[in-house]
Amino acid sequence: METGFLAAFSKKVITTIIAVGSMFYSTIDGVTPIMSIDNMYFWDDHFIVSTVITNCYTEELDQILASGNEIPVNFDIELYREGEKEPDSTFSFFHLLQYSPIENNYQIFLSEKNEYIYSINQQQAKVLFTNIIDQRLIAATDLEPDYRYFIKITAWLDKIKLQGMEEELNLNFYWNSIKPNITSPLFSKINFQS
Repeated sequence: METGFLAAFSKKVITTIIAVGSMFYSTIDGVTPIMSIDNMYFWDDHFIVSTVITNCYTEELDQILASGNEIPVNFDIELYREGEKEPDSTFSFFHLLQYSPIENNYQIFLSEKNEYIYSINQQQAKVLFTNIIDQRLIAATDLEPDYRYFIKITAWLDKIKLQGMEEELNLNFYWNSIKPNITSPLFSKINFQS
């Protein structure tokens, strides 16, 4: 019972500190995140991509991740034909991170894989939270043979409600209100043929 009380007290203290420190968004010391394509390949008639977001954590954001609240990050992957301004299709998903002060570890839900990963440390959680790993996207049958395509990947942090705050906290302020994104090189249906 004492462990539960201490964990709840710790969570309340952390969220109160964050709430007081974040009352004025202009005082948030953010970072400029950078997204890059870590790996991109064609396998089993599908386009597979992995991305990495670097320079995306601050000390205060680390405290928010350790607050015990569910913290979401969103991703959009859009498929474009060369020269077009509107995507042919959009694939949206999210990662949801939560710290357990009782067990002193993290869990994460990866919606694109419909998978929970439990009992991971902070460093593992931070890697899984902001990165896309070997995501299967587009089948060769989805592409027209006479066009070239590219994908655009965008990420952003969501708003959350912390204990001790009346209004939602926009976590994207910790990313200087930037939605990091990356555009792939052009590819076509012929890339899928062996």
